[in-house]
Amino acid sequence: RWPGIPDLDDAGRRAVIAYLGAYGPAPVARLQYWLGEGLGAGRKRIEGWIRDLDDRLVRLDIEGAETLVLDEHVDALSATAPSQAVRLLPGHDQWVLGPGTADAIVVPAAARTAVTRGANLVLVGGVVRGSWRLRDGKVVIETWTDDEVPREPLASEVARIEGLFPAR
Repeated sequence: RWPGIPDLDDAGRRAVIAYLGAYGPAPVARLQYWLGEGLGAGRKRIEGWIRDLDDRLVRLDIEGAETLVLDEHVDALSATAPSQAVRLLPGHDQWVLGPGTADAIVVPAAARTAVTRGANLVLVGGVVRGSWRLRDGKVVIETWTDDEVPREPLASEVARIEGLFPAR
């Protein structure tokens, strides 16, 4: 039996846990943006939800910014090695929409406009490096940074995408 709509504070705490479970670690400002702008919850209310969850949250310094992560994710996060994996993602993918296009760690400033407009993305190590599109069944890559995209992993991703859209 459905218990009904939770009260705002219970729902808010659940929203903080759900967001950090999907997109954490995240700075408090990002939670303020998503829950404040998206749900209309006030800054003080969101800060209260975070305080209420203090026993479930860990504060981490990531590249000089204080972030929050769920306590149950700390060990897995600490054990995760940096990656240089190459991925071709569709436009509006949750990898960039979750943290938001203003997150300079995932979306460099030069890429923000194209990402916001829904460009298909080239990621290296989780960071947007360019875009891709299909032309006559072939993937065309445009890079936006001077950082080189590893050739072999890129070729593998291109082949995967082209296999989904055979030329006519």
